Amino acid sequence: MTITAWPVVDRSRVVHAYKPGEHVASEAPFRTLRGHKWASSGVRVTRRAGRHLVGQMTVFSSLNVESARLARHGNPNAAVRVAHAAAELEAGPEFARLQRLMAELPLHDAERVVDGVLPDAAPDELTETLRAVARRTEQCRVSEMAETTLAEVVAGRVAEVHEGYVVLVRVSGPAAMVPRWMAVAAQRDTVGALLAMVMDRLDDGRAVIEAVPAIDVDNDAGAAKFNPFGRGDPRVLSLTRADERLLAGEPQPLHILVPVLIDA
Repeated sequence: MTITAWPVVDRSRVVHAYKPGEHVASEAPFRTLRGHKWASSGVRVTRRAGRHLVGQMTVFSSLNVESARLARHGNPNAAVRVAHAAAELEAGPEFARLQRLMAELPLHDAERVVDGVLPDAAPDELTETLRAVARRTEQCRVSEMAETTLAEVVAGRVAEVHEGYVVLVRVSGPAAMVPRWMAVAAQRDTVGALLAMVMDRLDDGRAVIEAVPAIDVDNDAGAAKFNPFGRGDPRVLSLTRADERLLAGEPQPLHILVPVLIDA
């Protein structure tokens, strides 16, 4: 199981990484990023009804968040390199499939996909395409940022939900307590939800901690057989997709066979 941060973002996430605390709707920070080639242009998703335009949005590779951080930390050359990798990813076949699938969704559902929420009626192809984008994103991140660590990412499944906090269980390593309001903001406050905590250093005494949606880039169907007594298995403390499907199903009727004695 490999859990990573959600692979697509909107412009506000990119601006937030470059100017934490600044109004994300401001045009100036993003113009600065684009002017210095510290951000890609993104991919335009257009919805049409016949010949009429009914809505459009721009989706960015999450690599742009990394390039914006690099620019903020005074590493412009690396920022240009990572933004170029984001542009190449956005021009690749995985993003082309994602653009096509999102264009077929209602605009509100498409916006929720960028926020990390899959519609109930979303096709399986959309989930698999997002996984493919996430895998390519991680490959690019490793190759382009092998010697640069700007943010610490803790990702896992929500195993417990309490009034004030949720318990995040990682694939390896100790569990972490996350304020529930942060999980709510990331729309990941239910048992089994995938959540990532990003700790972005500002200076020696300050950091920005952000809760973001996460995705499992592996296919659960290929996972090893689950053993409820396997203490080393992180799934002991969390729900898998198979668990979720089983629990969401209709209960089967109980059949009890009773022997009946018939006298001759």
